[in-house]
Amino acid sequence: MQLLSRKGFLSGLGFSAMGLWLWACGNKVKEKYLYFSDSELEIMQVWSDSVLPVQEKGMPSADEAEVVRRLDEEFYFVSEEIQEEFHLAITALQYAPFFYGYFSRFSKMHRDDRIRFLKQTESTDSDTMRAVVGNLKLVTFLAYYGHKSTWQEIGFDGPFANPSEKWSESRIYYKKTISGS
Repeated sequence: MQLLSRKGFLSGLGFSAMGLWLWACGNKVKEKYLYFSDSELEIMQVWSDSVLPVQEKGMPSADEAEVVRRLDEEFYFVSEEIQEEFHLAITALQYAPFFYGYFSRFSKMHRDDRIRFLKQTESTDSDTMRAVVGNLKLVTFLAYYGHKSTWQEIGFDGPFANPSEKWSESRIYYKKTISGS
């Protein structure tokens, strides 16, 4: 019987450890988004935390209200022109702080700096910047306040006669697509 050399043993051990590490890294479950890229997803999560009243007592977080997921779903089904405009708006938001005296991208700024920056954009002379911030706020608020988790806090009892929720074909298709079935 031939004994395993020290070099062979250490090589095998090293390859086994590397294989185990690669397997563990590949096993991370990542949520699937159909409209947002990874960088846009990061920007929209930071954006949602900046503009929504998530710091107030009783209000759900953007994750609990599924804001980014709902925006992804809505933007996935609109026309290509509208999709492209929102991609551009998100990109403009990401790099706009450079033009307002901040040496950072929007998604990398501290929360207080992001809020200060957004206050600056409210009084800017740039129609483009006001349109970017205003339109992103509009769709974000619609997704946030349209979620049932916010209704009690804002005093909304729900739709008149409280009908059961009926999903459209596009929502059903979206759910099937992200779940992979």
